[in-house]
Amino acid sequence: MNAPTLTTHVPEVAPVPTGRTLRPRADAQRPKQPLPVPAIAALQTLRHTMNRAALSAPGPPYVLLYALTGPGQETHDDLAAMRGYAAAKYLTVHEPPIVDALDDTDVRTGGDDPLLRRGYTRALQMLADAACPVRGVVAVSRTAITIADRLYQDQLTWYAAQQAGLWLIRSETQI
Repeated sequence: MNAPTLTTHVPEVAPVPTGRTLRPRADAQRPKQPLPVPAIAALQTLRHTMNRAALSAPGPPYVLLYALTGPGQETHDDLAAMRGYAAAKYLTVHEPPIVDALDDTDVRTGGDDPLLRRGYTRALQMLADAACPVRGVVAVSRTAITIADRLYQDQLTWYAAQQAGLWLIRSETQI
């Protein structure tokens, strides 16, 4: 008795072109070398400098509390810790706190770019508004902003340009 055999039809593969169809980029259009990764100590120094500048502005130092959560996480403990930290530093908390929640997709893909978060973007808009008394943000750690060093440095540079501060309960070197 002959056993039945499976036959699979394999589609034909298109031939690979042998000649180059794209011309090489001109030297001026080639990508530049990637920027060096900033040193953590330099980022911490920049943050401390801008915080001192934000505190030297006239009026009470109002700050926003910013928390970032993932699926199934609560922010109660983080917000309580930020409130205590702000009180210890004599910072006046502007209510309500801003909380962004990453979904499962954000967690898998990193969710590193803070400018893609609605709450964080709202906080930046408040800092940029000259009529708003808010002069800074308090977060538990820099990971609430971003884990990417280059993006974090860009955010610190923006804060410094706005004469705003970023106060962290855990400094960059404690992560």
